[in-house]
Amino acid sequence: MYWLLTTLLWAQEGTTPPQAIDTESTVDEVAVNREIYIAAPTIHDPMLQTFSPYITSLVVASSGTNSHWVRRTGRASSVVILDPYTIKLYHTNCNYGIPLGCGVTNGHWVLITDIMTSDNFATIILKLYDEKAHLIASTSKSSYSVEKCKTQVSQTTIDQQGSMGQSQTTITEKLPDKCVLLKPSILDKDIKQAVTILFASIHPL
Repeated sequence: MYWLLTTLLWAQEGTTPPQAIDTESTVDEVAVNREIYIAAPTIHDPMLQTFSPYITSLVVASSGTNSHWVRRTGRASSVVILDPYTIKLYHTNCNYGIPLGCGVTNGHWVLITDIMTSDNFATIILKLYDEKAHLIASTSKSSYSVEKCKTQVSQTTIDQQGSMGQSQTTITEKLPDKCVLLKPSILDKDIKQAVTILFASIHPL
């Protein structure tokens, strides 16, 4: 009844009643379809470079799983994850050997992966850049070499003939520990965890 009387009052005064704001329509008008290009990783270890396609696929799959963080931060209404294979279906006007430059040219985000190894540590670094090549999130995951030692014991048994018959004497000798240096490595779970942390650390608008 209140709204009916209010409408009649506006009509008598010759004015138009205020319209309710459609929140959903407003959101749709500013909605953004976000593209994120997952660049092939830069691997600073010749022995691991042959695994580049596999690592790329792993980062792509994990990014797709965690893309909901981009929507939850209000930075997009939908997210499309692109890799070195699918990018050619969306953008053919740029040399994606320079991914950040192409991200600026074509207005999409870029995820850069670096993997570095040495005798003492292995690290994966992920950096997410927006369409203006501004860094908006980054993370790293490292593992370190571990020295594993095993105690060595030597036992010698000596048979002795005494007046009471045969007897045995066992001599135990402890030798220096045998130690092996376990080299660091980047595992599947490390990459997945790093990607999850990266997307979860995107600041909301």
